[in-house]
This record gives sequence, structure tokens and C-alpha cells, in this order.
Amino acid sequence: MQLVTGATGIVGSHVLLACAERGPVRALHRPGGDHRIVDRIFRHYHADADELLARIEWVGTDILDVEGLHAAMQQVTTVYHTAALVSFVPGDARAMHRVNVTGTANVVNTALEHGVERMCHVSSTAAIGSEPAGIARTERSPWTRTAHTSTYALSKYAAELEVYRGIAEGLEAVMVNPCVVLGPGLAGRSSMALVERLQRGTAFYPPGTNAVVDARDVAACMIALTGKGTVGERYLLVGEHISYERLFALLATAFGEQPPTRRLRPWMLEAGWRIEALRSFLTRSRPFITRATAKSAIAERTYSASKVEDTLGYRFRSAQDAVENIAAFLADRPAWMK
Repeated sequence: MQLVTGATGIVGSHVLLACAERGPVRALHRPGGDHRIVDRIFRHYHADADELLARIEWVGTDILDVEGLHAAMQQVTTVYHTAALVSFVPGDARAMHRVNVTGTANVVNTALEHGVERMCHVSSTAAIGSEPAGIARTERSPWTRTAHTSTYALSKYAAELEVYRGIAEGLEAVMVNPCVVLGPGLAGRSSMALVERLQRGTAFYPPGTNAVVDARDVAACMIALTGKGTVGERYLLVGEHISYERLFALLATAFGEQPPTRRLRPWMLEAGWRIEALRSFLTRSRPFITRATAKSAIAERTYSASKVEDTLGYRFRSAQDAVENIAAFLADRPAWMK
């Protein structure tokens, strides 16, 4: 039996699909939660989605419910831990620690108690260390906490330490560190929030660069690394390095909008997050931009995927492939009809 946590997220739903293609799979969802997005994603990729959906055993619990985790982990041999809270709002720090760190500790402890054979934990490039300008970051880049380290990065790094602790206690686990994951998913969640913004059109783009990876590639690598990866190792999952200018242009074009032409200046972003902080405080709403996202929008970064490419011989999809897949999903054009 396979188990997927965070099964309704972008990564989780794609991992769930890959698991269902292999056989029976158990999936966690919050009690009373809605998992219709999984139906939509399965039907996007498969004409015979009903057969695959029938292989899922849904369990109404989450990773903070230790008793529920014990029930879900019965007879499980492989765990894919994708559940996480992604936020760059400082006020979410406590919630992120509870979900990303305590939740991961719960999954690790339960897996150990039930003799799970293998676990794959989804971390993030946010937990990867830094390198001097012009040098690609790798799994061994030294981690250093600075005044600009986001609360999200801190929580994901601490979650990795929980996995390492589990490994020291006998758990066979590997970790993946994907960059920005692009793929069909719930509205307003993770990268889909950016997708929806570009779907409405914008004239502006940030000056920095980042890396993106297709959700299908993340799922495929996780399945493969669970069998072929070395216990205790991390694997960067990076599809393509891309400027925000080009990424925004790809998204805008996919939705029939004009690509943005106005480059945001660093001072604009600095002013923007301060104004948003005041607005959100006065209106008790969530800020559209934070200090962490403003810093990220300016940064230029590169990562090396050579480790996973050497281990699996895997070739990642392009950013354009990922964007076209999302656009097809939102337009109800099933991928299997190509």
C-alpha cells in the first residue's frame, strides 16, 4: 500500500496519479475537505480516470492528527510526504512550523512505528544553501540563516532535520527539493495564484530569475527516487531556469493576453511590500506582496539538477510545456486528447 499526504495539492495530486497508475493508494485529506480537484486532474490526463480514481482510498485526517495517522499508516510500505503550508506572510510563521515541522515529525514517527519500507519527503529549494554569484546551487550548498531568510525557508529546513532524525532512527528516506512547481491545481494555491494573476493580465514583471519544474516531472522523479535514490540524500528537481519576464510572457500568451512590458524596479518592490504591510494591517487582510516575495522577485539564482539527472537519466520538460499544460487544464482541454 502506498500513502500520499497533501494529496489535493499540486505536487500531491500528481504523485497520487502516478501512484494510482501503479496500484492501490491511500490518500489523506482534511476531515470534511473537498478532493474534487483530484477528479479534475485525473480526468485531464486519462480517458479511463474512473478506473484510476477507484484505486484511491481516501482517509479523512491530516498530519497533525497522530491517531488518524496511525490508522492511515496501517500496512503501508511507501509514504510520499507532500503535505506542507506555503506562505511568505510573517504572521503565518507559527502555522507553518506546526504543519511543516511538527507535521513532518508526526509522519516520520508514525512511519517508524509501522515499519514503513521507504519514504520520500518533499522539501524545497528554499531549504537549499547559497552560493556566490554565478555559481549554481547544489544539494551540498552550505545553509546559512540570514536576516532575509523567509519563515517558509526556515520551516522547510527544520522539516528536513526531522527527516534526517528519522533516518538516524532507521527510516529509509530520500528527499526532493523542487523549485517553483507548475501544474494544474486548486485555485489560489501555490503557483496557481501567479497563474490566475497572469490570466487576468498585467503590464508589469519583476526583474529577477528563478527556476521552474513541471509537476509531472516532480511526481515521476519521486516515484523513481523512492526505489533508486540513496537513503539520506537530497535531490534538486529543476526543469528550467527562467527570467520572470519570460515566464510572465509565456503565461500571458497562453491565456491570450499581451505579455507585460514594464519592468518593476527594486525600489518599487521595496515600497510595495511596505505599503501592503500597512494596508493588510489596517484591513485585516492578507498582503499581496511581502518583504520575502519582494526580495525573491529581485534575486537571480541558479540550481544544478545534475545529481538527479545522473541518478535517473531523467529529462525535464520545458517551462513552455508546463504552461501549456496548465492553460489546457483551465480551458478543459484534456491532455490525453492530444
